[in-house]
Amino acid sequence: MDFQLKYAEELNKLKENENNIEFFRRLVSNRDEPEAMKETIDGLLKFSKENNLNNVKAWAYYYLGWYNFDKAHYDKAAEYFLVSNDIFSIIKNKDGLIYACNGLTNVYCQIGQFNLANEWGLKGISLCEETGSKEPLVILLINTGINYIQMKFFGKGREIFHSLKLMDCELTKTQLISCYLSLAEIEINIGQPSTALSYIDNALNIEEEMRINTAVCEIHKLRGMAFVKMNSYDLAEQEFKKSYEISDRYECIYEKCCSMVEWSRLHILVGRKTEAIRLLNEVIEICSYKELNILLRESYHILYTIYKNMNMPDEALMFLEEYILIDDRMYDYEQNQLMAKMNFKHTKREADRYKLLYDKTELLSTIGQKIISNLNIKSIIDLIDEEINELIEADYFGIAVYEHDKDEATYYFVGEDMQIKETMKFKESADKTFGEYCIKNKKEIIIGNSDKEYKKYIGNSPIEFESAKGKSRLNMMSIIYIPMIINDKVVGLMTVQSREENAYDKNDLHTLKILANYMAIAIENAISYKKIADLATYDNLTSFLTKFEIIRLGEIIFDKYEASKSKFSVTMIDVDHFKTINDTYGHVLGDKVLSMVAETISKCIRNTDYIGRYGGDEFLLICPGLGEPEAADVAERIRSAVESTIFDLGDGILVSVTISLGVHEYNNKDKCFTDVVKAADKSLYCAKDNNRNLVICS
Repeated sequence: MDFQLKYAEELNKLKENENNIEFFRRLVSNRDEPEAMKETIDGLLKFSKENNLNNVKAWAYYYLGWYNFDKAHYDKAAEYFLVSNDIFSIIKNKDGLIYACNGLTNVYCQIGQFNLANEWGLKGISLCEETGSKEPLVILLINTGINYIQMKFFGKGREIFHSLKLMDCELTKTQLISCYLSLAEIEINIGQPSTALSYIDNALNIEEEMRINTAVCEIHKLRGMAFVKMNSYDLAEQEFKKSYEISDRYECIYEKCCSMVEWSRLHILVGRKTEAIRLLNEVIEICSYKELNILLRESYHILYTIYKNMNMPDEALMFLEEYILIDDRMYDYEQNQLMAKMNFKHTKREADRYKLLYDKTELLSTIGQKIISNLNIKSIIDLIDEEINELIEADYFGIAVYEHDKDEATYYFVGEDMQIKETMKFKESADKTFGEYCIKNKKEIIIGNSDKEYKKYIGNSPIEFESAKGKSRLNMMSIIYIPMIINDKVVGLMTVQSREENAYDKNDLHTLKILANYMAIAIENAISYKKIADLATYDNLTSFLTKFEIIRLGEIIFDKYEASKSKFSVTMIDVDHFKTINDTYGHVLGDKVLSMVAETISKCIRNTDYIGRYGGDEFLLICPGLGEPEAADVAERIRSAVESTIFDLGDGILVSVTISLGVHEYNNKDKCFTDVVKAADKSLYCAKDNNRNLVICS
């Protein structure tokens, strides 16, 4: 039969019964010819609107979602999948709802909205179990498993893929490839690259029959990742290059960017940072245009780490800020999508509930932005204390910041005109605090009556905290504790507490979880910003001020003392024969000597003095308020302390070191701080010319 006649006949069948959609579903499911697919969908959509065929319209929107997904227009794809979901929901087509859930699972996973992807995937799986639909259940399980991999929940992902083996159904070749490659990625990430390669070989055997471009790209990328784990860097390089070239040739944009990100990690590993930076900048350019936020965020974070390790704080800070912006954008997207679930079928009660959720989300977002932009813990606490009762009723609000190295948490409680700050070592307080349970187990606590329920979490009645007014047990009845987690690492906790019994429910728990996510980011940011600020201000090796910072402070002191006609002195310090130490013991132990000398110097100066690393083994000391005689006494104290110290470098290596020092008191001949430094430097060279280990004054 002529295709046009067949097409017209099938359209008439739709008028008779719009469930006769299978012909058109087969027609538009050929995603290898996207423009032909789009033309058919547009015609079908127009026909459905003209004839008021809602089921047909829903399927047309569903396939429009896939068309836009393949074009990497993910916002449009999500929009069309949501429209199809709403229409299927209205007409009570559960099979259609399952497919809409699958589309939304895919698109949200692709753009890094893993919570949304998981939500829609689980909804679809539930509908499959309800209707007994096996074919779409398989698809949803595969996509949910992939989503778990993206979320780094490799154990859950593996469970799902192994559960597919137990199902009484035969997987298609495409589905088998997806399963094998997903299992390979899991094995790579849990440290079993050999097992991963066997899964990849299984996928490759099937792919040779199918010839799927995206699968080929993924196969070579995963082989590269496996070889990296096996320290076979040359083989890994070849695989990443193949993946890149194939994805570039066939315009597989997402796969190309994934390959470049993994390839950049290999470059970093083997010390080719310039090449890694080039690749990541290319990824950023593509992903910014295509709004591939998950890869964009990952690229910014890798670049931040590269520049931080290269001691380039300005560049590191720039990429950290970009990373935070993308993270915020992704969070905002998730919150906005909550509202996209609303449709005209909802009752007023449902609409009011979403309105309340929306208002709370808006408030949470506003508070969250303020938190993230504030890097001072006390300011953050005060800020949340002002706003918390708009979200949750709380007599006390608090956070604890956890330091892994020290295994201790610093608690900050606010409420009832009383503030409590106390640092608690866990090893000394085992089983005595809810906070320890929350942090150690990475689990939230929700209690309606603490007197009756505390034993579910801790062995003894909660201990007292020390406040400005003395020891105080908060005596709260209702309590929520939420761990603050970022990148699977606990950075602290957040708690709200009320004197009322059963004051909190799961909605309050969810609200606090969102707030805790903001707080986790804020704390991580504060730590990162502090490290970067320290890089700009303090020398990494000696913990002294950097050359830039000590000169900047010196110029400020010079202007101040020139105006007040007060006195201050400067001392230049140089380690004697430091080159010999480096040549004898190597630069690593040479750096250790320099660090230990700096520590010795630190013990000899006042809290009001300023010291910076001026050069390789040179230090600049500024002594405000001291004339030359007093500054010379300080210099002699430093010289003597260094001379009398034996520096233990480990492995039985003991080193003695001496230093030379030049002292100069600011006077009227000095027209700027540089003149003061030059005069002290001149005295230093005089000391070095006179057999070293001396203090010389100008």
